[in-house]
Amino acid sequence: MSPTFGRFSDSFKPKVKVNAWSDSEKFFEEKKYFDSYAAFFTYLNDDSLNNVIYTRENGRIDFHFFQGSKVINGTITENKITAEAPVAEFEKLSVAFMRRLMEMNYSLYYNRFALKDSRIVIKFNSSIPDGSPRKLYYALKELAIRADKQDDILIDDFAMLKPADFNSESITDEEKEIKYKYFNKWLTDTLTRVSSLKEDTFSGGISYILLNLLYKIDYLITPEGTLMNDLEKISFTYFTRDNKPFEEKNRNMKQDLQKLLEKPKEKIIEDLYKVKSTFGIANPANHPQVTDVFNSNLNNVKWYAENKYEDIAVTIYEYITGYCLFTFGLAKPTLKLFNLLYNIIEQDFYIEMGIPEKYYDKENKKFNEQLVKDKINEIIKSGLEQFPELKFNTDNLKFDTMLDFLRTYFTEIQNLKY
Repeated sequence: MSPTFGRFSDSFKPKVKVNAWSDSEKFFEEKKYFDSYAAFFTYLNDDSLNNVIYTRENGRIDFHFFQGSKVINGTITENKITAEAPVAEFEKLSVAFMRRLMEMNYSLYYNRFALKDSRIVIKFNSSIPDGSPRKLYYALKELAIRADKQDDILIDDFAMLKPADFNSESITDEEKEIKYKYFNKWLTDTLTRVSSLKEDTFSGGISYILLNLLYKIDYLITPEGTLMNDLEKISFTYFTRDNKPFEEKNRNMKQDLQKLLEKPKEKIIEDLYKVKSTFGIANPANHPQVTDVFNSNLNNVKWYAENKYEDIAVTIYEYITGYCLFTFGLAKPTLKLFNLLYNIIEQDFYIEMGIPEKYYDKENKKFNEQLVKDKINEIIKSGLEQFPELKFNTDNLKFDTMLDFLRTYFTEIQNLKY
C-alpha cells in the first residue's frame, strides 16, 4: 500500500455525500428521525476509510466512529441521543486535574468532561427534537477533537493520569526508521542553516525556514500524540499577536526545535503511527483564501532570488505549501498539487518511502518534464467531476531552474477555477 501524508480532511465532500446531508435535513424536518440519522452517518462516513459504523434495529441506532487515537461510541433511541469517549484513567482523584476539567467545560459548547468508573470521559446528550443534523455534526466534532487532543495533553501535564482505550494502527519498523531519519536530518540541517544567518538582517528568512520545517514535518512525517501537539504549539505561539519582535520569536522557535532534536529516539518513534479520523481539524478554505496566502508571501521571493539566496527563495514556496496544508481543509485537486510539489522538492524522502516516480534529478538539476505534466493532468482530470471548470495549463510551466518552475507552477495554481 502506498504511504499517505498529511492530516485527514472532511472538506469538499463528493456529491453523493452532499446529497446524503440534504436527505438528513429533509428527513429531520419531516420528523423521520431515524431516517435522518441514518443519512447523517452515511454523510460522515469516508468510504475509503470506513471510519463510521452504525447499526439500526429494535428502535435504536448504535454507532461508533474514529477520531485519531479515540473511538467515540453513541446510541440514539426514540427519546435521546448520547455519545461518549474516554480521555484518560486515574487511580485516585486530584484537585489539580479536576480543576482543569472544570475550566475546560466552560469552553465547550455542546459537551462536558465528566468522571465515570475511574475514567475521565467527554459526553454529549440531547433530546431528539433538539438533535438536528447540524447541531449533531458540531457536537460530535467538538467531542471527537477534544477527546483526541486532550488525552495527550492531560497525561503529559498530570502524572497520575494514564491512557484510556488507545486506538491506532502501527506502521512498519522500516517506515518508522525512514521517518525518524528525515525528522533528524531536517531538524539538524534547518538549525545549522539559520545559525549561519544574522538574526536581525535575516529575521524574515529565518522565520520562513523554521516555520517551513514545522509544516514539512507535520505533513510528511505526520506524527501523532505529543509530537503533533508540540508542532501545533510552536506554530500557534509564533503567530500569536503579542508584540514580541520577530528576532525573539525566532529564538524561541529555535529553542523549541532544539528540544525536539534532543528528544530520545524512542519518544519520537512512539508518536509515529496511523489513525483514522472522521472530522478534519482544519476548516474548509475556498480558493481565494489560498491565493491570499500566495499574495501575502510571494513578493518576498524576489529579494532572496536576486541576492543569490536561492535556497531561501525555494523555502518560501515550500513554506506556502506547508502552511496551506497545515491551516486549511483544501479541495482535493489543490491538495494533490501541493503534494506533488513536496514530492518534487523532497524527492529523496518520497523515493525512500516507496514512491518511485522521479520528477526531479537533484544532482543534475533536471526535471522529468513529461512525467510532471502527466501527473498534473491526472490530478486535474480526477477533479473535473466535482469542479468542471478546473484547468491547469502545463504549457505555461518553465523547467529551466527550480525557481522558474515554482514561479510558473504557483501562477497556474492561483488561476485554478473552482
